[in-house]
Amino acid sequence: MRRGVLSLTVPTDTLTDISTFQGVVSIVLKDGQITREEKRLVIKLASLLNLDADSPKRVYDAIVAGEKLEGGVEIGRTKCLEVYAGMFQTAYLNASISEDEYLVVAYLRHLFDITEEENELVMNDIHAELEEHVEKNVLQRQRAVVEKGFDQAKEVVDGLFNRIRSILPEGGAKGDEG
Repeated sequence: MRRGVLSLTVPTDTLTDISTFQGVVSIVLKDGQITREEKRLVIKLASLLNLDADSPKRVYDAIVAGEKLEGGVEIGRTKCLEVYAGMFQTAYLNASISEDEYLVVAYLRHLFDITEEENELVMNDIHAELEEHVEKNVLQRQRAVVEKGFDQAKEVVDGLFNRIRSILPEGGAKGDEG
């Protein structure tokens, strides 16, 4: 992760589906390309945000042109938590996930202002889902490997979240400062 501004398109006021998507896409495009894993996360995010078929292309084109799209559907608290959970789970289940992809999840945690308590609830729900799935499909020994990997993924996201907060101006403002 590079130090400096996370995204020039970080929403400053009301969170919308478009502003959230634009913030994430601008992060994955920081290095000028979107990897297969990043593309998978971006597609998942578009799905979780219920974006129409044209929005991802419009957002991409705006970012490449250095523009910021306005508008979109406001995202409520429950939706923020659902999107964060879906993205964490998608990132975790991707066997070849890199720190850059985990950065997207940490960014969403920051953007959505997810508290420690909310994060723990989300992690507990994901863990319970995975445990149920693993019990049905995997031997006991492999279950321990899955649980260890989940804990490691959570630690990576938590560490990146703390790094995001540390590079922001005092107070952790999410606006276009910097």
